[in-house]
Amino acid sequence: MVINSYLSEWINILSGVPQGSVLGPLLFVIYINDIDDYVGSRILKFADDTKINNKVNSVEDIENLRTDLGQLISW
Repeated sequence: MVINSYLSEWINILSGVPQGSVLGPLLFVIYINDIDDYVGSRILKFADDTKINNKVNSVEDIENLRTDLGQLISW
């Protein structure tokens, strides 16, 4: 791709999900569908992306978010 006379080079990507798969996204959704059961924070899932969020207004909120992150790691 050329932008403002600069040419980018191709590189190999060693992570991610192959594009164009029909079965891959379905299997991912089946695999990750119960992740909400293990945390109290809000979880947003879209395709192969998962985000956790919560309002943090106190030290207790920070600890709750840390606990949820720990739960996700062990999940």
